[in-house]
Amino acid sequence: MEVLFIETFYGGSHKSFADQWISHSIHNYHLQTLPPRFWKWRQAGSALYLAEKIPPPEEKKFDAVIVSGMIDLGHLKAFRPDLPPALLYIHENQFAYPLQAGEQRDFRYGLTDLANVLSAETVVFNSIFNRDTFFKECRDLFRLLPDAIPQNSVDKAIGKSEVIYPGIDVNAITQKLPNPVIKDNVPLIIWNHRHEHDKNPQTAFRVLERLSRRKVPFKLALLGERFKKSPSAFDRARRKLSEHIVIDDFPGRDEYYHWLSRGDIVISTAIQENFGLSIIEAAAAGCRPLVPRRLAYPEVLPIWAQGACLWGDEQELEEKLEALIGQTEKQRKSLARPLSLWMGRYSWENQAEKLDKMLTKTAWESWRKL
Repeated sequence: MEVLFIETFYGGSHKSFADQWISHSIHNYHLQTLPPRFWKWRQAGSALYLAEKIPPPEEKKFDAVIVSGMIDLGHLKAFRPDLPPALLYIHENQFAYPLQAGEQRDFRYGLTDLANVLSAETVVFNSIFNRDTFFKECRDLFRLLPDAIPQNSVDKAIGKSEVIYPGIDVNAITQKLPNPVIKDNVPLIIWNHRHEHDKNPQTAFRVLERLSRRKVPFKLALLGERFKKSPSAFDRARRKLSEHIVIDDFPGRDEYYHWLSRGDIVISTAIQENFGLSIIEAAAAGCRPLVPRRLAYPEVLPIWAQGACLWGDEQELEEKLEALIGQTEKQRKSLARPLSLWMGRYSWENQAEKLDKMLTKTAWESWRKL
């Protein structure tokens, strides 16, 4: 099939998802993108721009369209009624994204998310957690409306929704590379999340500072995408944990995977996580995860590893992290190795095949109606 792939926030996990699906897919793609900035404008107004940029049918005939949430799909369809059926892949939803201090939620963006779901022929969420949170927040909002309350929209949206996890590049992650770190017995802790408030870095760094004051030995790799403005917790960490930090960078993918392969432990203290790509990648590379007992993490980790990998509060995180640091490498790897193999189920070879089938079904349903 000929597929139009629209990504209006072409950066970070959105870019990785688009590039990897395309590279592993059986279909042919025309990729239409915008840079990863001004997300509110992307959702509210990018359809106006893209309606002019997408090739007209006399130049290029498409069988299906893929979009993510950073667009008003209803507007796009109104401006370009010639476009074929759309598959909407939802990485995150605006109802659930945590606010910063002083912010107030603008429910218009969450309602656009819901309108997108209703406008798409097929809807795919990146986790059960993301799907269930989205529809719960929709119902909660409707209870607050003064009148003209939609009665059937949520049930209709649920009926067309599926869950397919994104993939990871297992071959690139697990390839054997030279060691970038002078190997000793001090475990390397990986922080590989976006440098933003929803990843809650201050909690992780508080725990690490207390361990440092007690002379608990560890090294720290500060990885992950960073922006012009980052939470102040990172500046404090660079001062207080400087003797532990061995890298503070957002390297290219090969070097990034290289560092993951040298890590011993990967931690998350996120307050918003709809899949946990950075944790899945690190676990596939051989790191032992320590992540919250909430969000999407219990869903994407195997039951047999959850007792060792999940924590409930900051004190439990600190206790489990200190105990893990105190283990030998052999003890840590006794769980890390089988967990790394288990993560193979998220390979892009597997996930692209599932997504391709869903995309073909989307186009076929439209053809049947002709």
